[in-house]
Amino acid sequence: MDTKALLQDLFREFKDKHQKSEKLFNKASEFQIMGGSHNLRLFSPFPFYDIRSQGSKVTDVDGHTYIDFWQGHFANILGHNPKFVLDALMDYCREGQGLATGFPGIFQAELAELLLSRISADKIRFTTSGTLATMYAIMLSIAKTKRELIMKVGGGWHGSHPYALKGISAYDEGFNKVESAGLPEGLDKMIIVTRFNDPQDLEDKFIAYGDRIACFILEPFIGAGGFIFGHSEYLQKAKELCTRYGALLILDEVVSGFRFHAGALQSLYSIQPDLSVFGKAIGGGMPISAIAGKEEVMSLCDREAKTEERVKMEGGTFSAHPTAMLAGLAFIKFLIAHEADIYPKIGRLGEQVRREIERIFLIHGFNVRCTGNGNSIAKNSSVIGVHFLREKCDRITSPEQVWNPKVCDVEWREKIFKLAMLQEGFNIFHGYGAISSAHTEEEIQASLDAVERIAKKWKTYNIK
Repeated sequence: MDTKALLQDLFREFKDKHQKSEKLFNKASEFQIMGGSHNLRLFSPFPFYDIRSQGSKVTDVDGHTYIDFWQGHFANILGHNPKFVLDALMDYCREGQGLATGFPGIFQAELAELLLSRISADKIRFTTSGTLATMYAIMLSIAKTKRELIMKVGGGWHGSHPYALKGISAYDEGFNKVESAGLPEGLDKMIIVTRFNDPQDLEDKFIAYGDRIACFILEPFIGAGGFIFGHSEYLQKAKELCTRYGALLILDEVVSGFRFHAGALQSLYSIQPDLSVFGKAIGGGMPISAIAGKEEVMSLCDREAKTEERVKMEGGTFSAHPTAMLAGLAFIKFLIAHEADIYPKIGRLGEQVRREIERIFLIHGFNVRCTGNGNSIAKNSSVIGVHFLREKCDRITSPEQVWNPKVCDVEWREKIFKLAMLQEGFNIFHGYGAISSAHTEEEIQASLDAVERIAKKWKTYNIK
């Protein structure tokens, strides 16, 4: 059986089991592009529609229950809908509060103080999405340095705004393309792309463009680029070069913040950036993102800043929404209080899954490697990427491998393996996803047993 035939069989099996979801999707497609509002949620042939999500599980309209490793875009470190967060929100709503009011609210300052106690920053401001937060961080950098170039990592995803839409996943002997229409002319020359974990390429880029670079934005743990940790020497080099050339270092911790311990990943590396961006986990399941950094930079959005330097980071209607602040506050307090229990457990399970998936596929003749491995600095990694390789290599170490179609088969990772695992009762993303504290050891083993059944089945199809 060839890949196309296998995918068609998986589509047919999925459609047979999800007839109510298909009807909902067809209806949604009458009114929405692709039937929804977030492309990652709209997998082929159509998404299933959830009616209940609790802990490790999600149940759809057709009555199927899945063990979920997507977990709210990896934000739900404690699983879906933790009771203590829901209780706090319901108590607040019973008081007749909860909807947007247009006032600062009593929880915002408390959450700001708590987050700043766990990260290297002087001031913080909240908004509603990682895209907005990274955009504002870059705008602050341009205003502070009065320079025009932005440097980012190939494979780095920082949201859908003009300053970041180059060098994401379109690989053509490198990440050298602007990946969206509708952008200003000349944007291509404004964004400089460098290689992740490559200190020499980073230094070469600074030598060539250093006096024009406003900022270098990167993820210390790259997400869409493959679930790969930054090397300590690379992050230290980034800080050193930014300082030497007068550029600002922005660490995008939307994924990594509070994922590996109850704080910012940067603190484990002893790196103090000029600006940091957070999201996902800090909202406790509600829409929050934040920009945090040195006061001299953050103050450029102050009304009293000089007109020629002021950044109009005014905030949106739902910035620091009261229930979002309350949920984030409850969630982060819990992570801090239970840090010693949560992170070693999910880190140990993550290591087990990465090791066993590679072993299972290997004994059945498949060329598969996992990413997300912890290192000596960040030991408790609960994130797992699974990559189906076209060529032999011992380890996936760069976004250039992840997105190079000559090296990795993205269709197998994002479509075929996903649908096969759904058939087995597991919802995965990027080959597996992230483990939460709600997942049990029995559920983890069941997922590995499912991988074993899939590998055996594919072997009988003579698919390699």
